[in-house]
Amino acid sequence: MSDVDTKKKQASADDFEDDFVEEEAIIYSDNEAAISDDEGASAPLKRKPEAVNQDNAEEPQKKKKKKQPKKKRGPINPFDTINIWQENVAVQAEYLQDRQKLALPKLSAVELEEQTLPETQIVNNENFKQEHTLEALPNYIKFGVAGHKKLAKKPTVLASPVALIVTHSAIRAVDLCRALKEFAATAKIAKLFAKHFKIEDQIWFLEHESIHMGVGTPNRLQALVEQGHLKLDNLELLVVDTERNPKKFNIFDLQEVRTDLFQFLGKHISPLMKDGKAKIGLF
Repeated sequence: MSDVDTKKKQASADDFEDDFVEEEAIIYSDNEAAISDDEGASAPLKRKPEAVNQDNAEEPQKKKKKKQPKKKRGPINPFDTINIWQENVAVQAEYLQDRQKLALPKLSAVELEEQTLPETQIVNNENFKQEHTLEALPNYIKFGVAGHKKLAKKPTVLASPVALIVTHSAIRAVDLCRALKEFAATAKIAKLFAKHFKIEDQIWFLEHESIHMGVGTPNRLQALVEQGHLKLDNLELLVVDTERNPKKFNIFDLQEVRTDLFQFLGKHISPLMKDGKAKIGLF
């Protein structure tokens, strides 16, 4: 009997392909059996042993999973995408109420009413004809402060600014301080934000320097006011910087910031607005 030359093919490995649809992995399996060729031999062909998944042995081809239907989104809040500084006073008042409820959801109806920011004390941006850029910020301060000529005179009271600018981050606050440099000829700008400055240094500054205005973040401003180091007796204007960060969120969208913001506004700014002493401007 002649020798038999047996040619055996290697079994191909399973090919797996992840198809990320609705966050589910759909696996396609393509298993090929090894084939032996026998030239002139009458003996039965033998299959080369190979690792076979038991599940695949019973079910040669896995069925594709059906795509899950997309979940329906809830109604879109129209306030999420608008540039609020461009809107009229009525819309801005509604916007502030909406953001306040999101920031402080546990407030009762009575507490919300007590901390409301009255529409009559919102700066009418329709009368400010410049674009809301850093270069325009000094003019916006003058626009919003009644009797703004006082900003050209040296302050006589310590730690009692005429205007405050509140923003979402220390990095942005630095840019705002630079934009206000024209006021530095009369008085220094108080830098009232964390990361760059310790609160002890800011307390010392407020106790020794007269200021017309300060730039800060909500948490630090609230801490300084409640500890008695920052006084609001002469405050006429609170400017809220509505600049959007790279992710398109502004100070009213960031939950960790807006909670502090509306606690500060409700406790310390709302009473001044209701007494007609201060205004709020959305820049």
